[in-house]
Amino acid sequence: MARPEVEPQTPLAKRLRDVRKALGDPERAAFAEGLEISKSTIAFYERGERTPDANVLRLYRDRHGVDMNWLISGEGEMFMPGSATDHAQYLANNDLNRPDFVRLPIYNEIQASAGPGATVPATEQADGVVAFARPFLRDLGATPDRCSIIWARGDSMQPTIPDGSILVVDCSQTDVVNGCIYVLNVDDDLLVKRVRRRLDATIEIVSDNSMYPPESLRAEQLRHLRVVGRVVYFCRTP
Repeated sequence: MARPEVEPQTPLAKRLRDVRKALGDPERAAFAEGLEISKSTIAFYERGERTPDANVLRLYRDRHGVDMNWLISGEGEMFMPGSATDHAQYLANNDLNRPDFVRLPIYNEIQASAGPGATVPATEQADGVVAFARPFLRDLGATPDRCSIIWARGDSMQPTIPDGSILVVDCSQTDVVNGCIYVLNVDDDLLVKRVRRRLDATIEIVSDNSMYPPESLRAEQLRHLRVVGRVVYFCRTP
């Protein structure tokens, strides 16, 4: 079992940690690989034991669209206006027919509830596709060809995932990594929640909104749970 992460000791460290949470809370190793720096360096930054230089901060902007003013001062929005990452600009500057793009199916009628639960529709027919750059998804630790797009509804995952967010879900990641965010099917209710494993073999389904208490599933109840996939990326529509 991985050791719990040390809480950030400085405001900048907390903002750096919040960025990783907002991007689906990938493991430090995968996130660091996407920035082309080491896992231990990310850990130093997120604990506040070291301060990243301007080049590192620009990587957060260029790879994930983080607003530099927010990152440095804490003022304004986490992500640059109009794009939660630089991905939209990447798409605008490239030919979508190239092999380094993947067209992800988008399901407008399938909504993972950030609340009490949404019933899974009887039919799961894609309403269209959205092109994503394969390197962008791989940087998030995802398997591009196993990703799809659905919507989040409700307030239980706020402030991490606002109501009306688009979720990119990697359906190849169905083994629970402690503390990551997943889309779950629980008795045909579709939920987007953070998942934690406990030492007594129970699974905790956790909302980031403190108004919603965690729910625990004992070992004998896990047959009612199916992990659809891990949320690797989300963005909020205007």
